[in-house]
Amino acid sequence: MTFPTVRPARPAYPPPIPSGFIDPGGKTPVEKALRTQAAVHKIYSDWRAAHSKDIDPDVLKRNAGAFSVSDAALALPEAVRAVLDDSDAASQKVNALIKGQRVGDDVASQIAAQRFWARATRTLDSIKDTPKLVAAAQDLIANADDAQIPVVAEELSSYLASRNAPTGWLTDALSSRIPGLSDAQADSILKARQAAVLAQNHQNLTRAMQNDTSAPPLLDPYAVTAEAYGE
Repeated sequence: MTFPTVRPARPAYPPPIPSGFIDPGGKTPVEKALRTQAAVHKIYSDWRAAHSKDIDPDVLKRNAGAFSVSDAALALPEAVRAVLDDSDAASQKVNALIKGQRVGDDVASQIAAQRFWARATRTLDSIKDTPKLVAAAQDLIANADDAQIPVVAEELSSYLASRNAPTGWLTDALSSRIPGLSDAQADSILKARQAAVLAQNHQNLTRAMQNDTSAPPLLDPYAVTAEAYGE
């Protein structure tokens, strides 16, 4: 009796890496980055879903990270970089508004500024307790007139730093005294938070592609606001 010859099954391999990528566009860097990440997320997930269950584990192991060099994956860095650059520009605008405060060039304005700051430093120098020093600096900003604000904006940060006092609150305190600063600060905070969300998406996607694991759901940059945490 003869038996039919059983031929070994043809070995299965991962599907080819998708080529090409259509720029999804977007009106802002945030919108374009999120659209790009969503498109790459889908292409990558569809590619993984197309894998045969019969692929040898060793073959899968050797192929891990292959999608990282796809056209889709290579579109990710530029998209998130544009968001980070836009966030940096918003932060620089805040700094420019603060540093842009200038005392008048005329002799009278210069003398008045020197006298004001001399009085202010004498008051601040007399305070040894750091919390009381910060409170006095906050009062100085609140009570300074419009001509004195440029002096405060220019001198107070370095003075507090020399006293090892915190300065992180300064921009918020100055925002109500410098035209346009409040809006610029809110824009900077929002863009920084959106950039952090999209950077996390980028990290999650690239890590998944390198390890050939499922990509987690994308975080939504539009879910964050410029409001203080806890409000």
